[in-house]
Amino acid sequence: MILCINDHIAEMSEEQTERLLASLPEWRRAAALKFTHQQGRRECAAGYVELLRALRLRFGIDGMPAFTYNEHGKPFLEDWPDIHFSISHCKAAVGCLVSRHPCGLDIEHIRRAKPELVRYTMSPEEAESIFAASCPDIAFTRLWTQKEAVLKLEGTGIDGNLHRVLDPDRLRRISLQTTVNPFAGYVLTTAVQNP
Repeated sequence: MILCINDHIAEMSEEQTERLLASLPEWRRAAALKFTHQQGRRECAAGYVELLRALRLRFGIDGMPAFTYNEHGKPFLEDWPDIHFSISHCKAAVGCLVSRHPCGLDIEHIRRAKPELVRYTMSPEEAESIFAASCPDIAFTRLWTQKEAVLKLEGTGIDGNLHRVLDPDRLRRISLQTTVNPFAGYVLTTAVQNP
C-alpha cells in the first residue's frame, strides 16, 4: 500500500494549473474541466497526478491509465483490475491511496461541527464524543473521514444509514488510519481491507 499526498495545491498559480491540465489525457482533462471553478479543476487534475505517482512508486507502472466505474461510481483501472485505488481531495490537500486490497481514502477540510449535521451523520455515541471533545470540529471531521473512507472502500456510496458505518462488525476486516493536520487544516483517513 502507498499513500501519496499533495498539500500544497493552494499555492499553485493559475498558469501552473493550466499546464497541469494540459498534461492530462483527454478524458481526464474533460473531467477536470467540468468543474466551473479553478480550484475544482486543480484538485481533479492533481488527484490524477497523485495516482500516477503512487502507481509508479508502488508498482512501477508508467503511462496514463484510464478508469472504468462500477454502478455506484467507484473507479477501477481498466488494465490492472487487481490494483485498487482511491483518490480524494479538498481545498487543502489532494491524495491517492493505492493497494492490492480494496481501499478507500477521504480527505476533508476541517469543518464546523454544526449540531444538526452531527446528529444527522453520527450515532448518538459518536455525537456525544464529538461534543465532549476539546476540539469538536476536528472530532467531527475525523469521524466523517472514517465513514467516507469505509464507504469508498466498499464502493457503494452513502448507503443511507450513516450512523452504522463504523460499527465494529463492519470494521472487523478493515484497517483505519486517521491523520489530522491542523496547520494545513485537513483530516485524512485511509481504510484498507485486511487480507
